[in-house]
Amino acid sequence: MHRRVRNGIFFVFLTIFVIGAPVIVLYTAGYRLNFSTWRVQRTGVIAITTLPRGASVTMNNQLIAEKTPYVAQRLTPGDYDVLLQKSGYQSWSQHVDVGSGSTTYITALLFSDTKPELLLEESALSVVGDKGGRFVYLLVANGDMHEVWRYDTVTRLQRLVNSDVGNTTSSIALTTDESTLLIRQSNQHASTSDIGISADTGTLLSATDLATATNALPEFSLFDNGSNVEMRLTSTDELITLLPPSTYTVAFRNSTIAILKDTRDRAYLVDLRTNIVSQIDLATTLLSESSTENLLAASDGNEIDVYSPQTGERTFIARQSDPILALTWHSSDRALFFATGSKIVAIERDKYETRETTTLVDDASIVNMWPDTTGKSLTFFGTVNGITGIWKLALTQ
Repeated sequence: MHRRVRNGIFFVFLTIFVIGAPVIVLYTAGYRLNFSTWRVQRTGVIAITTLPRGASVTMNNQLIAEKTPYVAQRLTPGDYDVLLQKSGYQSWSQHVDVGSGSTTYITALLFSDTKPELLLEESALSVVGDKGGRFVYLLVANGDMHEVWRYDTVTRLQRLVNSDVGNTTSSIALTTDESTLLIRQSNQHASTSDIGISADTGTLLSATDLATATNALPEFSLFDNGSNVEMRLTSTDELITLLPPSTYTVAFRNSTIAILKDTRDRAYLVDLRTNIVSQIDLATTLLSESSTENLLAASDGNEIDVYSPQTGERTFIARQSDPILALTWHSSDRALFFATGSKIVAIERDKYETRETTTLVDDASIVNMWPDTTGKSLTFFGTVNGITGIWKLALTQ
């Protein structure tokens, strides 16, 4: 072969090597040419998990995986429409932005695509349920008298709790520890008063026992001195703080914190470990505590926020035009349930581009709801297809 030809071939291969080697190295390292921007960028990753597992993954209208969990690798930075589908469950879709060299984690809650099951057909003047979603208490009119019944959603048995709560009872409620039912009675002068009965036996409580049962913050006493409200330790009478003149009620408490609210809906956080009281910007119409992360879901009846008592951080979740009647957490704490007068909706806490919402019950008249602690079902009281009563909705298959 002629020397000039050999030299030419050598320089061709040398050029290919000089250009190709860096390209191969960059390609192996996850760099790609983004044809929309004509820039070399490092690829991104979407790691997808679903609860439950086994959902198919469609990305930008192309099926890329039959079952989750799945990791989509070497994705050119940009926008992706992710669709997750599993037989027997409502589909999940979300618009996701993938950044250069970054990993986006998706943990999607899938909810069963089923209709609610009627547990008990019953009209009620008022209804309340425990936090675990097992017992539902109903105030029922029986002729000229009002009765309180308890329905067990596990055994599906109904039991009369008390048949003598008068005929002026307007509503029932549970105390914080769920041991006592508060029976609110109205009279012809539009005034109200509460009586208390044991939630288990229906026994009428004395005035002293009722005061004890309804005192959700016995560690402290509140005294109006004419200028301020003094908050003192019950045990030592030590002054803790001075609050603005008002009437205060306990909106929430657990073992570490309590939240007071006054008649102007101002909220105050009480740290039960340090006895420090601070005013906070938090709605108290509806409050629900997460089971694992020490967070509160709060609503004023239209807006939903998640609040951290430790940091004071408040995260906006959603705003509804229809009044929110009930608010609570999914057992995983990854989603919130809220009910309006006509539907029950699950909304995820994680935010990608927009929060994913799933309508669980629609075209119904909702009064209240109580998810169970396992995340497998949700009980609600309302009217579906013209039938009023206690309903159960399966959340998983």
